Amino acid sequence: MPIFQKSIFRTECDECNIPFSVNTGGVCETCRRILCGKHLHGSITHKLLIAFGARMICVRCRAGETPTASSNR
Repeated sequence: MPIFQKSIFRTECDECNIPFSVNTGGVCETCRRILCGKHLHGSITHKLLIAFGARMICVRCRAGETPTASSNR
């Protein structure tokens, strides 16, 4: 019985349009976009902060940029 299996469920990142496993990314609480781990977390440090209860806010929202209408579906 395998414990750590790759997810069979995949979705597409709203930022880079590349498919990713749903357990590696998530939804930004501010802009509500579905993002891969690279665009949601940005670094391992922020990923750890989320694991300890920090809000899940994407890299662009943390930088103060508002996603444009073309990048938001």
